[in-house]
Amino acid sequence: MSSREPSGEPASAPGTGEERAAPDASEEHAARPGVGASEQRAARPGVGARWIAALLALALSLGAVAGVAYQRYAAAHLRELPKVPRCVRGARVALRRPVAVSGTEPRQTASGETVYLTAGEDRAVACALQFDDALARHLAGALAEQAPAQRAARLLELVRDHVPPDPAHDRSAAAAYMMASAALRGLPEDAPEVRAAADALEQHHACRFATRRVCPTRPSPPALVWLAGVPAALSLLGLLGIGLAASAARYRRWTARGR
Repeated sequence: MSSREPSGEPASAPGTGEERAAPDASEEHAARPGVGASEQRAARPGVGARWIAALLALALSLGAVAGVAYQRYAAAHLRELPKVPRCVRGARVALRRPVAVSGTEPRQTASGETVYLTAGEDRAVACALQFDDALARHLAGALAEQAPAQRAARLLELVRDHVPPDPAHDRSAAAAYMMASAALRGLPEDAPEVRAAADALEQHHACRFATRRVCPTRPSPPALVWLAGVPAALSLLGLLGIGLAASAARYRRWTARGR
């Protein structure tokens, strides 16, 4: 028998000391299931936000490139119809009337020749003098022609050959077209030369400005518009899809919380 009396305190486990060692971090992490998954879920929004920001930057950059390329193309081939002086509209009404008498109003042509025009024709030339002296002289020469075929040909030349193609002369080009087309309506419509001149005039006008009529000689937009515009549009569609998916998920959580 041992001479030592039991002290009433539990004996420590052999090899462990008076107290158990605190569990290390790995044991505590393992004892808490789901902690790693929650940390991964917390990290996902940051990654998703970076992807969305990159997609948005790509869409904006490519869209800007495509927009600049298209603006340059439109400035050269799809120019808007400019405003013309008010007198042009009044001149159109006068020029639509068929010429039945010889003119008495003297005007000088581009070649220096003096011609005599009717009151309506003289009104049109006076209107053109307000914004383009050279155009007015060519118009006087065209309106001085009496034969329908020659008159139609000269009116077409007025718009096609005597107005420069650069944008600075767009106002004169629009006014010349309006007056020439009105004068062509006063000629016999059954004359082949008149119909051909009218069609050529309409086509020339459609190729200079953005009108409803299709221009067969207008070049297509540059390839850069499609190469940059299509990916930009697809990127925006992707962002839209992400936004719709996020909204749907938020709505499902809201409805589940309300049950």
